[in-house]
Amino acid sequence: MTIGKSVKALACACMMLCAMAAQASTLKDICGGECRFERVVTCGQFLEGINFDRNGDIWAVSLFNGEIVKVEGSKCVTRIKTGGHPNGARFHRDGRLFVTDNARGILAYDPKSGALTVFADKVEGKPFIANDLVFDEQGGIYVTLADNSNYLDRVGRVAYFTPGSRSAKILADNLPYPNGVALTPDGKFVNIGLYGAKAIMTMPSAANPESKRGPYILAHTDGGIGPDGMTMDADGRLYWAEFLAGAVGVADADGFALGYMKLPKEAGRWTTNLTIHDGYLYVTEAEKGEIWRAPVTVKSVP
Repeated sequence: MTIGKSVKALACACMMLCAMAAQASTLKDICGGECRFERVVTCGQFLEGINFDRNGDIWAVSLFNGEIVKVEGSKCVTRIKTGGHPNGARFHRDGRLFVTDNARGILAYDPKSGALTVFADKVEGKPFIANDLVFDEQGGIYVTLADNSNYLDRVGRVAYFTPGSRSAKILADNLPYPNGVALTPDGKFVNIGLYGAKAIMTMPSAANPESKRGPYILAHTDGGIGPDGMTMDADGRLYWAEFLAGAVGVADADGFALGYMKLPKEAGRWTTNLTIHDGYLYVTEAEKGEIWRAPVTVKSVP
């Protein structure tokens, strides 16, 4: 090998090592140092579906109590009971809070009027057990249908409600308990947490039907039982609540695990859902019914 080639090879190796070093420190970069969580509020309920409204107020749902709650000061105030078991929630651009309820389908709650209506309770003419949802830029809804699936009984599905429609089409089936769902910042791919297989699947979105990339497994998760709620930041990093691990997992856009942000020892281990808002990563912990947050340097997807 010539000296020129040797120098070039050494430079390439250095670049690779530098890239690996940068990747290894990304989790610290995300937190701006050490990932320190602080308790925001104790609600004493099985919390899921954390969201922020346009006024910057925190909302969540209680799976076992069947309640939609709003954080007011240092308290969680019940705004309405769904009559079922709400899992996930996302605010629509029109101000309504859409809720996946595993007993009633998809509900829409209007905080201004207090009205609670059923948006959809059937897919392809049959009732479904909804888990979580996310809106795309056009107002379409991706929803995970757990349908009592598990690692062995893979009957879970992913459905998509086109904008302005109350009827859905199935995008994927034969899944082991699809749970959390998050869209990539460009809206071209949708990530699905396969709770029953400790994995995260990526597939082309409804807006990207011609893509040949996927469906495929983006990442495998560690600890706990499996990935619950998910979100993404503006740079394409994926965050998921690892249930029964008391931690939030983070992966980069290529599926490389960047590590886990662990809640303090005094917190419970039932991490269920999360969101990024105004310089913080917020997490619901269902065992003790608490909301925790850690400062982050990343921005949420608009």
